[in-house]
Amino acid sequence: MKKFSLIVLAAALALSCTSKPQVKYVFYFIGDGMGINQVMATEQYNKATGNGPEVVNFTQFPVRNFITTVSGNSLVTDSAAGGTALASGTKTYNSAVGVDLDGNPVTCLTEWANAAGYGTGVITSVGINHATPACFIAHTSVRQNYEDISTQLMSAPVDFAAGAGFIMNRHSERTPEEFEKMAADAGISLFKGPDFTGVENTEGRVICLSGKTQQDLPYAIDRQEGDTQLSDFVKAGIAYMDKHFGQKGFFMMIEGGKIDWACHGNDATAAFQELTDMAYSVDLALEFMAKHPKETLILITADHETGGLMIGSGKYEAKPELLAYQKGSNVALTWMFHEEFFPEDEPFETPSWDDVKEFFAENLGLWEKVEVPAKEEAALKDVYDKTFGKGGNKNLSSESLYSVNSKLVDEAVNCLDRIAGYRFSYGSHSGSPVGLYVTGACHEAFREVRDNAEIAPTIAKVAGYKK
Repeated sequence: MKKFSLIVLAAALALSCTSKPQVKYVFYFIGDGMGINQVMATEQYNKATGNGPEVVNFTQFPVRNFITTVSGNSLVTDSAAGGTALASGTKTYNSAVGVDLDGNPVTCLTEWANAAGYGTGVITSVGINHATPACFIAHTSVRQNYEDISTQLMSAPVDFAAGAGFIMNRHSERTPEEFEKMAADAGISLFKGPDFTGVENTEGRVICLSGKTQQDLPYAIDRQEGDTQLSDFVKAGIAYMDKHFGQKGFFMMIEGGKIDWACHGNDATAAFQELTDMAYSVDLALEFMAKHPKETLILITADHETGGLMIGSGKYEAKPELLAYQKGSNVALTWMFHEEFFPEDEPFETPSWDDVKEFFAENLGLWEKVEVPAKEEAALKDVYDKTFGKGGNKNLSSESLYSVNSKLVDEAVNCLDRIAGYRFSYGSHSGSPVGLYVTGACHEAFREVRDNAEIAPTIAKVAGYKK
C-alpha cells in the first residue's frame, strides 16, 4: 500500500510540473559514448587509483533510468541521429543533423527555449561544429558538412557557444580563422582560452574557443598547464548566462565528447578520466543549483555506448588499480614512442625488444609494476616483430575513428586493459541502453522516460518552452 502511495505521489508531482512549468534553469549533459559500464568502471577506477571521486556525482541523482538509443533507420545509432533525438525528440537516420527521416528540418531545444525568451548555450570538449553540438545549432543532411554547420552557427539562436575550435571539411581550402572572422562580422564576440575572465560582461552573443589550433581539447590524462578544459567553458557559460538571463532563465547543453573518442580508440584509462572530467563540470551545475534549488533541473545522459566495454578478466575479477600506471592516452603515448625511437634529424636505428619493453614498463607499468602473462607478452612480441622484424613495417599503425596510433602502442594499452580486467568488444558504437540521471526541479517528470526521443519534449514541457 505504501509503495502504491509513492507511485501516486510521483505521478502527481510529474503532472504538476508539466501542467505548470516550474523549471527556470536547465543543464543538459551528454556524455558521448558513455554507457552504463563506463560509469561503473570509472567509479571502480577512481576508488582504486585515487584519480577522482569514488562515487560519480550523478549516479546519486534521484532519477536513474535506462534508455534506448535506436535511430530511425538502425538499431545502432551514430552521434548525429542520437544527438538529433536528444535535441528535438525526433528519430532520424544515421548521419543526419537536425532533420527528420525525409530530410526536413526539425526544431530543437535551443530554438524552443530562444523563442520563449530564455538564454541558450551549447558547450563541447570537441569541435564546436561536431555532431552532437551541431544537433543543437544546425540542420543538415550529413554530419560531415562541417562548414555548413559553422555557417549556420552564426545565425543560430544560441547566445553562448564554446568548443575546441572549428572542424574543416576534408581537403577544404578554407580555414578556422575564416569562420572566426565570420563570427566577428556577425557581431559575435570571440574569446580564446584558457582564461575567460570577463566573458559575462560582454553584451551580445559569445563564442569561446580553446585558444590553440586544435579540433578537440586534450584528453584529461594528457592535459598540460595552460590547456583549456571543459570546466573552463562551463564556468564561463554559467557566469554569462547568470548575468544576462538570470531573471528569465536559460538552457545549456554540455557535451563530454572525448569519452567517445577514447572508447573508439579502446583506451579504458583515458575514457575513465574523461568521464570524471565531465563529472567535475556537473559539480559546477550542482553548485548553481544549490543557489536556485527550486528552479534548476540537471540531466545527464549519453547519445549511445561506444566500444562494448566489458568489466571482468574472465576469472571473476577486475584489478583497476593496475591502470594507475598508464601515463598518457594511446594518442600521447604514440607521440612519445615516436620521439623515443624515431628521433628527427637522426638516422633510424631498430630498437631492440628490450628497449621497447623498457618504454612500456616506464609508461604503462608493464613487467615492472604489472605482471604480464606469457600469452600477452607473446601477442605484444608478435606486433613488435611485424613492426621492426625482418620484412616488417616500422610505420605499422592501427586506425580508430578519431586517431591513427602506433599498432604496438595500441596493443600495449589493450594488454594493460585486459590484464586489469577491462576490454572493448570492438571500436565502434553498440546498441546497448545508456543511463539517464536527473535531479532538481521536476525531476519526477523523467522517472518514466525510456527512450532518448522522450527527453527533449519532457524538458520543453517542464520548462515551459512549448505550449
